[in-house]
Amino acid sequence: MKLTIIGCGRLGKTLAYLWQKNKLVSIQDIYNTNTISASIAAKFLGNGTACQSMSQFKAADMYLIATPDDQIEMACQALAEEAPPRAGSLVFHCSGLHTSACLDSVKSLGCYTASVHPLFGFSDPAIDIYHFAGSYCSFEGSSEVLEQISLLIEKIGGQLFMIEKQYKALYHAASVFASNYLVTLSAIAADCFKKSGLSGSLSKSLVHTLMEQSLRRIKSFDDIRNALTGPIQRSDKATLKKHLKLLETFDDLESVYKSLGKTTIKLTTHHAELKKELEALF
Repeated sequence: MKLTIIGCGRLGKTLAYLWQKNKLVSIQDIYNTNTISASIAAKFLGNGTACQSMSQFKAADMYLIATPDDQIEMACQALAEEAPPRAGSLVFHCSGLHTSACLDSVKSLGCYTASVHPLFGFSDPAIDIYHFAGSYCSFEGSSEVLEQISLLIEKIGGQLFMIEKQYKALYHAASVFASNYLVTLSAIAADCFKKSGLSGSLSKSLVHTLMEQSLRRIKSFDDIRNALTGPIQRSDKATLKKHLKLLETFDDLESVYKSLGKTTIKLTTHHAELKKELEALF
């Protein structure tokens, strides 16, 4: 299958490399807004022609649009106008937020469309190609290409699941909570440790150790609430009061602590009256 890529950055290079390595595709044309970056992508992949415009595209079987989210629809419209894909071709993007509907400009040409979102933090293709296996990927789009997409994902070690179009935005928000905000919490915790007089390296180690312990507990219980420990779970009001009093001098930390605390109370099995008492502290 001949694959053309529009927006071949970290995600595009990682997936294309793995697909090509597993003999699932042959890279044909690559278009980035910066021609030099397209040439760099072609060099990394060891195949593909860096194009200065989409009008240079040769006909392909599949088109991956891996641009930033806010450019996907515009890139697809440009593809439809400058190098219209043949009817029956597959055009897909990898946005976690947008659905396949933003590809309607080529769907009207008889193309199949889909959104395939890997739940994987792409950072460095040279490293990511060794760690992608085991990643989950959501699928939404034309049912006719589900088998084809399944092959592309499963042959490189991914696990495909279906997501309904109307839930994509909420699903993407959940991904941000589970991934991006974990980094934010790590930074907040490390900052608090350092404020307490600990070195940066020790602070980082403590955060990693505690988070790894929590993740092991989360994985070991069917009901995630059973993994909860700490002062809210113990209904230790005295400790919570001390934390909140101390954090008054750190506005940003106080607001995050209160917000997370209120949400954590809902996870406990405390009776209603005790929950109200705890909520009153926040």
